[in-house]
Amino acid sequence: MDQQTELAKVKARIRALSARTVERGCSEAEALAAAAKVGELLEVYGLSMSEVALREEACTQRRVTVPGPQRLALRWLYPALLRFTECRGWTDGRADFVLFGLEPDVQMAEYLLRVAESALAHEEARYRATPEYLRSRATPQTRLRSFRYGFADRLGKRLEALVETRAAAAEARRAAAAPAMATASTALVLAKEKKVEEGFRGLGLRLKTVYSTATVRDRGAYGRGQAAGGRVGLERPVGAGPGAKGIGRE
Repeated sequence: MDQQTELAKVKARIRALSARTVERGCSEAEALAAAAKVGELLEVYGLSMSEVALREEACTQRRVTVPGPQRLALRWLYPALLRFTECRGWTDGRADFVLFGLEPDVQMAEYLLRVAESALAHEEARYRATPEYLRSRATPQTRLRSFRYGFADRLGKRLEALVETRAAAAEARRAAAAPAMATASTALVLAKEKKVEEGFRGLGLRLKTVYSTATVRDRGAYGRGQAAGGRVGLERPVGAGPGAKGIGRE
């Protein structure tokens, strides 16, 4: 039996033992014995429950529709949001964002999209009531488009910075861990990436990359939008899975 086959069998045994709970009909003694055996196997094989659970996580696809003008700003920050939530994604038509990945990550990505959409609508309404907006000689479309670009640029950069911070922290943890644990951590990351990539290929899609540029015609409105993007609080949603992440206000 090769090492990979043996490891797969060990993980299957851990999952089976983890299911032996009092709620599922086991006696308390049986449940405690199963839990002890799980701990023993995890330690012997240098695994984590995250790695074991990954095999049970299913990839899912979700469509998020944003019909209003806010969709332009969300399209601008969408790549950063996908990197932050570790999802694949694309846009379909003028209003739909499509997410693909492990279910907890897709749930978090959808949540962040909705929060960004709501926050932009709220901040835009506030901006429309300011003296600066009312006094501007630029057209309303120019002012609002520049505001939205500023909002998206600031929020996208916050997400990118958090991706870099998370990567640096993970690297520091691996460097400080024992070699076996560091190897297991790296294997988990690679296994997750492989699972999402294989699931995506299974969709049989052929996507086309479209490049676009943003022209800011009102620097004042753009600056107001950037300030608004820095105020957004994106917290972990209620009921999110263990893979969900969150960020706070700046």
